[in-house]
Parts: sequence; C-alpha cells; structure tokens
Amino acid sequence: MKGRKLSPAEYAAQIQEWARGTALGAHGTRFVSAGEGRARAELEFRSELAPLTGLFHIGAIMTFAEETASAAGMWEFNPTRELRPDLIPLTFQLNFNQVRNASRGKLLANAEIVHRGRTLVVVEVKVYDDNSKLIATMTVTQMAPRQRQG
Repeated sequence: MKGRKLSPAEYAAQIQEWARGTALGAHGTRFVSAGEGRARAELEFRSELAPLTGLFHIGAIMTFAEETASAAGMWEFNPTRELRPDLIPLTFQLNFNQVRNASRGKLLANAEIVHRGRTLVVVEVKVYDDNSKLIATMTVTQMAPRQRQG
C-alpha cells in the first residue's frame, strides 16, 4: 500500500473530493468519517430526493445507506489519498428495512463492518433522522478486492 494511512476524518474528506462529478457527488451524501471499520454520513433533505409524497424516496435512503457502507469498506483496503478503484469493495447483496420516513432535515447514517473475511465484507448500517429516530437498517455484503501478493 502506497502512501500514509489517513485518519477517518481525513479519509471522509478524501472521499468527498473523489466524489465530485460522479453519481456519489450528485446524490449529496456528506461523509463525516470513514475508517477503522466504521463510517458516518449525512444527507440533507431536498425536493430532488423525494417523490410526490414529499418524503425521502426509498431509493434515496437505500443509496445513502449503501454509500455509507461502501465508505466503511473502502478504508479497509486502501486508507490513502491514492484513488484505487481496484481496491474498492463491490456491493453484491443488501437487505434493507425501512421503518419510518422524513420530509425535512437530514438523515444520519452509521455503518460498521461486522465481518471482514478474505473474500467477503459484511457491513451493518443504521439510518436516523435528525431527531435520532430510526429510519432504516441495511445489511450490505461486499466482495473484498483481491489483494496483491508481495
């Protein structure tokens, strides 16, 4: 691994920089921290994230949770400033449960790696509203990137 290992706050800022001009950047997720098996992020409510009901779209919540899980996994394999797409774990299965919704404020996601094996990483995510009420839970299974020998 090339480069200095970043702190969780530094790595979150680095993800924000990498996200510019991508779907991740357009979605609006703001990473607070990412590292040491965890990630935290925020997503402000805006009308572009809502269907006609005026609530967060379920797809926006799912995407937000998955992005946060990915940030937790990314640091595990490349905690440096060098963008290495080959070292980003790929989500291939998720289980999502929404228990309520919100129509204002921001959502907060907390992701934690609960299993890190040779080929799989499992991340649990909880999404809350800004009143600390649970909005959704997600379990994300990621394929671990192949590590170079040497």
